[in-house]
Amino acid sequence: MKKLLLLIFIPSFIFSQEPNIITTFEFGTKPLKINELDVTLSYIDESPSPDYFDTRFFLESSESVNYFSIGFMQDNFKDKFLMGLKADMFFKQMFGFNLDLSGGYLINASDNFKFGPKVDVTLFGVANKNIGKLQNNTGYIQVNDTKFYDDEVKVSFQNIWFGLKPSLFAMFNPTSAFHVFANVGYSLNASLVNIGFSGEGEVENENTSASENLDADNLTFIINHPSGVEDPKKEAKFGFNGLNFSFGVGINFNQLKK
Repeated sequence: MKKLLLLIFIPSFIFSQEPNIITTFEFGTKPLKINELDVTLSYIDESPSPDYFDTRFFLESSESVNYFSIGFMQDNFKDKFLMGLKADMFFKQMFGFNLDLSGGYLINASDNFKFGPKVDVTLFGVANKNIGKLQNNTGYIQVNDTKFYDDEVKVSFQNIWFGLKPSLFAMFNPTSAFHVFANVGYSLNASLVNIGFSGEGEVENENTSASENLDADNLTFIINHPSGVEDPKKEAKFGFNGLNFSFGVGINFNQLKK
């Protein structure tokens, strides 16, 4: 989590010192489609003396989620183009994060108002639900080729996604330092679901991670409710496609100093 926050805030601080860069703070609603599930999971690690993990966890039904993002953008790249990078974060049953690269074409309706089409490319997104800890009783825990030496290894249910979000963007700037903007768009994403593991690896005090597919021979993933599910992996996969809305404020800190 600390590394994630550094990844977000350090670039934002550095780029905010550039004369044409706007630091953005955005709030919005986007799709997060989750089926209501009652799940039993068991796992045996791949070390010579394997350890055993089993748990039962629940997912509540969901259609959407509110999120907050921080990033930076340049709205006058080659006069009419917009470029930006932002990180969205949300918490609803679990922590979620995605990193988006943005580009768009802006029409100057007046000196203070711009609008136009924009596309966000989600480079990477992950929704992570902690479901327990695997106890290390035999020296180390092995997940595929990764070895963990912690006394406990965190286990999580993960959905990972990437995709596109075409949208209509509008921005009003009452001053050269302050900006107000809004987006209306549609998300198109591909996703996958797996089980994540994290803990101390072979290097002391260095955190590492690994993942296991739900189809792995040493993992059992059973949906207790609803009953009769033919494809548990498909049923457990989150949906990120659909309409999204957001609004935000931008600050040009370089202009603020003048």
